[in-house]
Amino acid sequence: MVILFVILTLIVALSIEHIIARQRKSVKVSTVSDIPVFDKSSIYAPTGYLMSKYHTWAYPEDKAVKVGIDNFAVKALGKIFIENIVYPGKSVKKGDTIIKAEVHGHQINFRSPITGTIKAINKLLFNNTVKDAYGKDWGLLIEEEDNRESLMSGNQAHHWLKKEMRRLKDFLAESSFAPEAVGVTMYDGGNIVEGVLSSLSTKVIPDFEDQFLSGNND
Repeated sequence: MVILFVILTLIVALSIEHIIARQRKSVKVSTVSDIPVFDKSSIYAPTGYLMSKYHTWAYPEDKAVKVGIDNFAVKALGKIFIENIVYPGKSVKKGDTIIKAEVHGHQINFRSPITGTIKAINKLLFNNTVKDAYGKDWGLLIEEEDNRESLMSGNQAHHWLKKEMRRLKDFLAESSFAPEAVGVTMYDGGNIVEGVLSSLSTKVIPDFEDQFLSGNND
């Protein structure tokens, strides 16, 4: 009886351990699969939107253009918390800062894709994060004064964004990042986790701004 009891106890213990191991594995897999990824298919330029090398866009509306932050910047940076927007009536030149935001504890600037005068701003964006980049989370309405030759649309914008995706992978490879933030096969089509830059050291944020948002991204 004692031997039988010992055998039954071992069987029960092993069964419980097996069940726990399966549960842990199941939780881990579901967690990884739920993580949103950032790849070529998730960056795009909607029809009618003109993209700038500052990763801000312009959408013509009558004699003015609506301006906002593109979804490449949103998906790379993660939570972009809007702190300040240039006030109506102010004149801005292409490349001037029009939106100040906070990302991962660091202030970051977004620049105007055109020259003109601010007609209106999206007050609902103050003290909020950008989620709907090409929709309700637009930033300003600008009465433009120059042409749009430097802006990109259609296939040109699509190819440029793909190039920016490759540059971002190079940027991450050169930076000090957590291995779980990017796909192991990054250069073989692996995906980057959305908001990857917000999971890294804060020193990466100003480097990203300098290389991707300042217009020095030829």
